[in-house]
Amino acid sequence: MGMIDLVEYYEVKIEKNKMSASIIQHKKREEGEEVTSDQLIEFLKEHGVIYGIDGQAIIQVVSTLFLTEPAILATGLSPVAGKPAYLQPIQFVEKDREIETNQNLDLRDVLEIPAVKIGEKIGEKIPATSGTDGYNVFGELIETKPGRDMKVRKGKNSRYEEDTLTFYSLIDGQISLDKYTIHVHPTYEVRGDLSMKTGNIDFIGNVLIRGNVPAGFEVKAGGDIKVTGTVEAAKLVAGGSIFIGAGVVGQHKSYLEAKGDLETTFINEGEVRTGGKIEVVQAILHSTCKAGTIVVCQRGKGLIVGGSISAAESISANEIGNAMQTKTELFVGLSEETLKEHHRLEVEKKSTEENLHKLGQLLKVYITKEKESGPFTGKEKLSKLRVVHTYKEASEKLEQLKQELEDLQEDMKQDESGFVIAERALYPNVSLNFGKYRRKITAPFKRSKITLTDSEIVISTN
Repeated sequence: MGMIDLVEYYEVKIEKNKMSASIIQHKKREEGEEVTSDQLIEFLKEHGVIYGIDGQAIIQVVSTLFLTEPAILATGLSPVAGKPAYLQPIQFVEKDREIETNQNLDLRDVLEIPAVKIGEKIGEKIPATSGTDGYNVFGELIETKPGRDMKVRKGKNSRYEEDTLTFYSLIDGQISLDKYTIHVHPTYEVRGDLSMKTGNIDFIGNVLIRGNVPAGFEVKAGGDIKVTGTVEAAKLVAGGSIFIGAGVVGQHKSYLEAKGDLETTFINEGEVRTGGKIEVVQAILHSTCKAGTIVVCQRGKGLIVGGSISAAESISANEIGNAMQTKTELFVGLSEETLKEHHRLEVEKKSTEENLHKLGQLLKVYITKEKESGPFTGKEKLSKLRVVHTYKEASEKLEQLKQELEDLQEDMKQDESGFVIAERALYPNVSLNFGKYRRKITAPFKRSKITLTDSEIVISTN
């Protein structure tokens, strides 16, 4: 009987995104009605399919008289987006940790950040990667998005070497990571609890308290704050991150604020705001927590019960809410702070641009005048130098503002990608808010991931 006309038997179906092509069989082939691999490949070519053809799948179709379901014969190659540039501080050798139970899990290690010496390498900038392009089944190029680069800023007590992308320390101290630079801070140490003897602390560098911070005390640090014990109804404000070995017993009177991250074992009746993440081992109970990036409570018991938890990107815990149906509010997506920050940067950028324009005009006047009457001396020379200096400062500031705005806008774009994970259980009376969308949980769910999909809050369980 020999060869057959493929059109009679088969149909090629191409996905809308052109990333896969399948074959559907409408009519059974009889014994002796042959198809060859070459014929099938030619048939795909007639439909424009030339890339990512799967030889094994072709052989399978050729040797099967009737396909009961569509067979995928070609698959495109998805592009891989470039990774953004980031800063990598030097890695200290980790102490061996033996963790047998949750109770054993504490944060002593993060509290023991080793000191660096003057002149030592303290980290480097890892450049953005360009990513790899993809192709659809028609062989058309799908361009990738290269990773975002970042401009490194001047750090406190550190020096950055542009050609080797390396940071060095200018003092003996401890390192603290910022989004755009690595700082080295001197450390102020309190051996024991804060007391009337030590009083409140306000220090330009890091603060290390080997004890507790009782109710009523205030600790401010330009760098990180590390407390080995408990923080009660006290106020802590850090230009870097905050690490608390035991936990926060806030009695609704504590306030913790960090530009970076916050890590602790538990937070009870506390108020916490961070520019970065909030990571808690055991539980966040009846607290108000706002994180610039993520909230994670999964390493120990991992409970979030009561209060109000907000995160720009995601909230993950083992259990959210409880069987007693304690009211618990979660907010994912852009915080009011982010929107305010965006507005502030826009306003500041505009005024810096206007200022730069005025300074530019003034410089032109000086330059024209010098051309006519020769180089300035005395007062006029000083005035010109001052303007040149201010102009340089303003243009550096504008560059900085532009980068911050660009980064913020990029982060704001990812709003749809926010999620909530309840690894073990999600209980009734938990309210989920994604931007303007809201959903209240009325029945318990096991292992669930909650996302905003096509303007609807969707719960998927696995």
